[in-house]
Amino acid sequence: MFEWPPPRPSRDLTVIVPSSNLSIYEDPRLKTRVAGEYARALAVFRVSTFVAFRDPETTEEDHRLFLKVLTYMLVPPYLRVKAKPMDRDLRFAGLLPPLTLYSHNPENRSPQVGDIRFGLVLNEYGLVDIGWGKPCRLVDADYVKPGEIELVRVTSVDPLLCREETSAQIYAGYRVVEATDSGSLARLLESCDLVVNTSKRGEPLGGRALERMRGARSLCLLFGNPRKDFDELVGAGVRVDLTVNFIPNQGTLTVRTYEALVSVLAILNVLLGP
Repeated sequence: MFEWPPPRPSRDLTVIVPSSNLSIYEDPRLKTRVAGEYARALAVFRVSTFVAFRDPETTEEDHRLFLKVLTYMLVPPYLRVKAKPMDRDLRFAGLLPPLTLYSHNPENRSPQVGDIRFGLVLNEYGLVDIGWGKPCRLVDADYVKPGEIELVRVTSVDPLLCREETSAQIYAGYRVVEATDSGSLARLLESCDLVVNTSKRGEPLGGRALERMRGARSLCLLFGNPRKDFDELVGAGVRVDLTVNFIPNQGTLTVRTYEALVSVLAILNVLLGP
């Protein structure tokens, strides 16, 4: 079933990926492109939060690039030139695929009442650029800061008016968070109902594991890098409630992290429902 705009998922889904998944590549073009593919997977499967974890096997440069690419892609194409200054780390951003989120207006439709879009605050009087010929005026906003990107709902077309959208029932994209060490990651995981480590050494998905996932209102998924599972990267200091093998009988010696991410999210999208 295809539903547009896409509904907000019924549970919060957080994905934690070590930044060393970029460090295995030499070419900065390829690093940028791979980071963009992660963003696409997160958006396709309506992930709520992405955590870039600076694990011991990554570099500061690759960790920074991972964060910047995932954040940059959340900005609608119609705002990027205005909202994002030139950045050497993003010099290959032209290679990135579009996210085509509903909040990016990928169909290039004229504003309609009820539309939800990202907009750039132009001034302290509440004028917001939503990618149309004229800005909308933000009404009933307590405080706005020029240069910030806000999620807004169109409330009137003539005149063009909008309001801040704080409880949208559509999926508008993921948020990006960083964890600089195992301590900061442990604090992030405190808010998760269930923390699942993905590993070929884990128990099969089904029975008890699936029942616990279905009962969780917030689910955190831990992924490793091409050399190590997540628990091997951080040791015993990070909470893990379940270790699950989502790809039994894999036909290759190793499964790349991006392949594992897409596989796990696709499986959960079907088994856990909307």
